[in-house]
Amino acid sequence: MADFGVVWARIMNDYGHIDDDTPSFAISLHKEYRGFGIGNELMKEMLRVLKDRGYKQASLAVQKANYAVKMYQKTGFEIADENEEEYIMVCRL
Repeated sequence: MADFGVVWARIMNDYGHIDDDTPSFAISLHKEYRGFGIGNELMKEMLRVLKDRGYKQASLAVQKANYAVKMYQKTGFEIADENEEEYIMVCRL
């Protein structure tokens, strides 16, 4: 099995923290595998797992200049808040 990247979610007071009932979402994909839809599929699967486990939403923080903002929006994340450098995004499950 190829090592494309990783996706995870956890509840902790990190950059994407909304509240103690919302997992913060993170994803990392090796550069050579970007642009093939792999990240999108990893995200969809993690969101499905979170929904199946009874979570109502997931959150994340992303730098405003990060190319992945559009991918997050296509996957269902919406901008809930922002600061000078980052968007805080939430996906309702």
